[in-house]
Amino acid sequence: MMMSVPPIAPSANLKAEEGSHVAPTPSNKRGSCTIIENPLPQNAPGASAAVGHHLENSIPLSIFPIAADKLCICFCGLPGRGKTHISRRLGRYLSFFHAIPLQIYNVSEYRRRKYGALKDAEWFDSNNVEARKAREECNQTAIKDMITFLAGQPNGIAILDSTNPTHERRTNLLRVMNAARVKVMFIEVSNDNEEFLQDQYRTAASTSPDYEGINNTDAELDYRRKVDKFKTYFEPLDSGANSAVESKWSYIKCDHFIQHFVVHNIKGYLQQKVVHFIMNLRTTCHAFYLSRHGQSEYNDLGRIGGDSGLTQHGINYAKKLAEFVETNVVRDSNGNQVPARLWTSTMRRTKETAQFIQQNKILINGDEFDMGSGSHDNLDHKNIPSDTSSINKSTDSFDSKASESQPVIKFEWTQMRPRAWHHLDELFAGQCDGMTYEEIEERFPDEWVRRSVDKLAYRYPRGESYLDVIARLEPMIIEMERHHEPLLIIAHQGILRIIYAFYMGKSRAEAPYLSIPLNCVVELVPGPFDCKETRHVLYKPAKELAIDGQDEPKNDPPSH
Repeated sequence: MMMSVPPIAPSANLKAEEGSHVAPTPSNKRGSCTIIENPLPQNAPGASAAVGHHLENSIPLSIFPIAADKLCICFCGLPGRGKTHISRRLGRYLSFFHAIPLQIYNVSEYRRRKYGALKDAEWFDSNNVEARKAREECNQTAIKDMITFLAGQPNGIAILDSTNPTHERRTNLLRVMNAARVKVMFIEVSNDNEEFLQDQYRTAASTSPDYEGINNTDAELDYRRKVDKFKTYFEPLDSGANSAVESKWSYIKCDHFIQHFVVHNIKGYLQQKVVHFIMNLRTTCHAFYLSRHGQSEYNDLGRIGGDSGLTQHGINYAKKLAEFVETNVVRDSNGNQVPARLWTSTMRRTKETAQFIQQNKILINGDEFDMGSGSHDNLDHKNIPSDTSSINKSTDSFDSKASESQPVIKFEWTQMRPRAWHHLDELFAGQCDGMTYEEIEERFPDEWVRRSVDKLAYRYPRGESYLDVIARLEPMIIEMERHHEPLLIIAHQGILRIIYAFYMGKSRAEAPYLSIPLNCVVELVPGPFDCKETRHVLYKPAKELAIDGQDEPKNDPPSH
């Protein structure tokens, strides 16, 4: 039984003013309420942080700046170690998931703008006085631009992507930033694996603007000479005579190839987020495959949400998807099997879409699998000897390096073993779950207007907003980044929009309007400078499908 709440008379100091908030209070009559005056209402938590949003509900504050802090992240390390890849991926993560104003300053770009492309490693010789002066001038220009950017922001991050090879240069940066009341965090990137370095040098020779018009062999030779020049004067962080000073600094040293990290004097929420992301990041590129579930029964009826199964068209797509996986996801360009992963949401329609994907076993070398990652959900047995006669003959072997003198321990890997994540469940429409958009507009006209004003921050009654989805997908991005195998994600449009927006450099505001159509696989290969996208349409019904439940009236793009 509901108790009646009498109206509260405002005191002399709290007289109701025109435009004051009116709060409904339940009464003893079902379906009605007692209206009370609330001249000093509490703002929704996060309203001040979510600048530009029209909030009538709270927001997940974890995806907005936590304090008015300004931070300079200074990379250092020899060329070809992956600094640019890490800096750009880190910058994207911080700006998208934490809404922090951020700019990346690549000193090589400053140098090219001022002096043009350089095709001679002698420019980086420490004995070349004129070139050394020019390099320092470019570095100082970048630092001045960083100061200007941060001075114009209440909070922000400036990332300096450069070698910063000497104690003198790093000390100068720290002095200037501290004078501007900006905190500094150093990140030293190292990697001495020859196979990795050869790949890096080849990539630099073929893609760097410095070597445009130069054949790859000559370009790679020059790039190696450039690295050798840097080695003659590079001073590692917190080492030798500089240790007495640099040991007081905040820094992280990372070698991703051997998964070795040194975290030193790191304090604060944002800095810890930086460390967490970098320690889970892979510096090699691999593909992500994003697919919506096949057409569901609710799609066919024009309804949103729900937990319905697939239609016959949805089953047809699921079969096509299984064929695509066999030829594209679990095999490399030479047709050899490679370890691959499969994630779905916990909802029926995504699991049914994955039902035809084969889960055969392959063997992988123990020295090529990161046992420290905790990613053992595809492993069945450990310490399988090199003699694999006990394994079914249909089982493929992956890149064996065993020899009679040094047998390699192998592991059994189940290809595409599905892993269901609650984080990948569709945006929850609350009281509107299972309705068509026409029904929502008719039954909840006020909600329909609120949603049209700010689709990103709008939260369905007793449901979720896109901002809520961004908050719950942050752990998924960390999981995606820490794996190096190809990954197929079968999920929902609202979810895949966020993942797609993150990797493709789209803003949060653009995410709710991105198109992720049915019957299509979106292949993404993130790199240091961009993310390559390929769309594979796998199924085209002879007759056009009914209007998708994700299609809104009034010509809005497909949406949830």
